[in-house]
Amino acid sequence: MKQNVDNRNYAAEAKELLKQVRGSQLYDLYQIVTDQLKRNASETRVKELKAVKAAIEASPNIDGARLKKVIKGYGSSMAADATPRDGYTKPNKRRV
Repeated sequence: MKQNVDNRNYAAEAKELLKQVRGSQLYDLYQIVTDQLKRNASETRVKELKAVKAAIEASPNIDGARLKKVIKGYGSSMAADATPRDGYTKPNKRRV
């Protein structure tokens, strides 16, 4: 059987990609990458995504707490499912 040899440098490709991305776009890209890593993908796709994720985490001027928030999401379901009406404490008047 013939084995596929992968000679790509994923880390270098990821760094090249990040040269075009700035500011809050890095966090948006990190969100996309983490969402895509949760899905089923080919082996090369997973390697590409992991390389991009590692490059974002290693890039300078990145807020680690903000990256953790992207991974973890809201701390409670109450915060994630909140609606504007939830903060309104005055009861509705009963209509007769």
